[in-house]
Amino acid sequence: MNIQETKNIPEEVAKGLTQLAKDPFTQQNFDRLSKCVFMNLAGEENNTKILDQLNTEPLTNELFNLILLFTVQCIKLQLMEIEITTNLYDYGFDQTIVDGYIKKFTQFKQFVNDPDNAIIAANFESKIGFNYLVDVDWQQEIVVSSKYANKVYQEIYKIQLHTKSTDNKDKDIVFKCTLPQLIEINNQLGIMVKNIESSSDLKHLK
Repeated sequence: MNIQETKNIPEEVAKGLTQLAKDPFTQQNFDRLSKCVFMNLAGEENNTKILDQLNTEPLTNELFNLILLFTVQCIKLQLMEIEITTNLYDYGFDQTIVDGYIKKFTQFKQFVNDPDNAIIAANFESKIGFNYLVDVDWQQEIVVSSKYANKVYQEIYKIQLHTKSTDNKDKDIVFKCTLPQLIEINNQLGIMVKNIESSSDLKHLK
């Protein structure tokens, strides 16, 4: 099977689900984690009860995040149940898992389409989207001289962020920085993650 951008699902999501499809943990817990995904998408508050019960298992967060990303992408792309079914079968999931997921997906769509839940529906029907990060490359460069000085020794780091838009167009963001600047970026990102976790209680998405 060609994993790349299968049915408009991001390559890393499709590849991740394919790698875990036959894992015994996935076979036993996919239904519970997909239920947790839909509960969190439908609710105003995060529901982590199922995640907390499986917290000791190393694959819990990875599988939950993959199901979440897959589900959100299916909703944004407005995929039909038959298209989602084809995707899941292509990834290697068996009929029991596929049927269970499709049942929950259909119930969630009915819930979102209820006029009383218009706010939730609007979150997924919005056409405003941001590029998402696919990969990061970096390269170290050494500056040994310049037109102003014969001897200059400075480490410069070239950072290349590979992103993809919601319509699957590639866009690279490239910048250069010194080691102290790179350390500062890393520190600021760490502070940002901690602030987000403390304000939204999304620690289970680590």
